[in-house]
Amino acid sequence: MTTDKANEERERELLAYLRGEMTEEEAASFRARIAADELYAERLEELLLGSGGQEEREADVLSEETQRAILRRSKWRHRLGNAAYTVGISLLVGAVLMFANGWIGWYLHEDAYRVARDMVHFTQPGLTVGSSGSQIGFLYGEINMELREQVGGDDQNAGTFSISNVFSIISAKPAWTDGLRKERLFFLFPSSAADREESAFRRNPAWNTLEKLPEGTVAQLAVSFDRLLTHDEYYALLSGYDLDTTWFAVDTGQERNHPDAAEGSLLLSAGDVWGYAERELDYGEAPIQAHGEGERRARAYLAEMEYLAGQERLTNAIGERLVTAGNRLRIEERCRYLQQNGVRLYGAVVTGPVKELLKLRQEPSITAAFVGRIDWWNWDRPSASGQRTSP
Repeated sequence: MTTDKANEERERELLAYLRGEMTEEEAASFRARIAADELYAERLEELLLGSGGQEEREADVLSEETQRAILRRSKWRHRLGNAAYTVGISLLVGAVLMFANGWIGWYLHEDAYRVARDMVHFTQPGLTVGSSGSQIGFLYGEINMELREQVGGDDQNAGTFSISNVFSIISAKPAWTDGLRKERLFFLFPSSAADREESAFRRNPAWNTLEKLPEGTVAQLAVSFDRLLTHDEYYALLSGYDLDTTWFAVDTGQERNHPDAAEGSLLLSAGDVWGYAERELDYGEAPIQAHGEGERRARAYLAEMEYLAGQERLTNAIGERLVTAGNRLRIEERCRYLQQNGVRLYGAVVTGPVKELLKLRQEPSITAAFVGRIDWWNWDRPSASGQRTSP
């Protein structure tokens, strides 16, 4: 009933308008209502076009020019409304596509790739990221990285590391060549003098193992020092050896908070130790010397740690699969410590001929040594990656 009355009222007002029975003020007000009410506009168009029955003849009281003007306004109103709807839908779909394939793709490839690469280089002694591939779909992306480690002069496969995202949810997963990450490289965090005197049992097994190997072999060796060293002090210490340094163990301030630190001797390995693969940092346009330039190396490492601190959400999502279960990354705390205390080293991964590694036995500052992977002689030929040239 209410609807019928409303229709009758609308019809009465339309006819009054068409007959010219409204005052100028009433007609102006009614035209505004027509522009805002689609039902009024459609019914007016029917009356003017001749589909309104007997009442259509009443439209003769309006001039032809007035009728055309009303029709033009009505038609353009509908056209503009449809166009606005179409444009709005197009913009919305475009925005979604840009978000999915643009922002998320950029987010994954620019930041997630860099964070994942850093976390491998900073928490996995001896490992580096090799070749990588990626796929991007609607609201989905994936990156797969090859993991490599240098043994002698060659880079060898150690597994893969994959990162994927659905919308903004990031997940990461390492897959090791042998099914699990074999812990061979350990570092002894420097503590008391008494601990240094008792460190022979952490060195002698490594020397005994290396002595039993044929001369024509190469190996990895993780060595630890009795004190914190600057880069320049480290290079001065190993300047007389024909060895490659592939990774540094860095004091980031959190080592002293490790649950095992209270026992006096703290051995750290992948998942607990922090450092960096020295050849994988961005040192800028000018190439860095093979040895030395300690301040430049420290600045590059600190800059990358600051980047990780600024990407805390990504770093936590990706890094949790590379650290020991239950271990908090504490990137901001580590970064602040490095800013205040500088970058200081307490261990390194070195690789080269077994006979050259054995010479390190004469260094009294080495408190621990652990043998990693071993391979046949490859020291005097370039590696497949092209990273090494003949000495």
